[in-house]
Amino acid sequence: MLTSLIENLKEVKDFRKSQGKRYGLWEVLLVVVLGVMSGYQGYRELGYFVKANEVILKRTFNIYSQEMPSYSTIRRVMRGVDEKDLSKIVKEWSRENSPKLKGIEGLAIDGKSLRSTVKDPGNQRQNMVIMVSLFNQEKRFII
Repeated sequence: MLTSLIENLKEVKDFRKSQGKRYGLWEVLLVVVLGVMSGYQGYRELGYFVKANEVILKRTFNIYSQEMPSYSTIRRVMRGVDEKDLSKIVKEWSRENSPKLKGIEGLAIDGKSLRSTVKDPGNQRQNMVIMVSLFNQEKRFII
C-alpha cells in the first residue's frame, strides 16, 4: 500500500545540489507524510517523530542511511519542495487507498459536549454529556 506512495514520492523533482546529500528526497518526504499522518506538526515535532520511530522506519522501508533526517533537514527540504506536487501526490494516494464505504459518502458528523454538564472536574477523565449528530446530505435529515 505504501509502495505506491514511495514510488510517487520518488518522482518529485529534487531541487537540492548533489553535494552533501545524505538522504534521498523520497526518504525525507516519506517521514514528513507519515509524521503528519501520525499527528506531528512542525519541524521539531517531525524530528521527534523520526527519532522515536527510527528503527521501524529503517526496517520497514529499507532505508540504509546511517542516520535519519533531522528537523533542520526536514525544514530545508520542505522549504524547497514544490508543495503543490507533494500535496497532489498525497491526495491521489490517499484517495486510491481509502476504503470505499457504501452509503457513507453523504454523511456529515458533528459532536458537541454540553455546557455545564462536567461531573467531577478535578478528575483526569472528563465525564460530561456529549451529543453526536449525523446528517444524511442526500435525504436531508438528521440521524
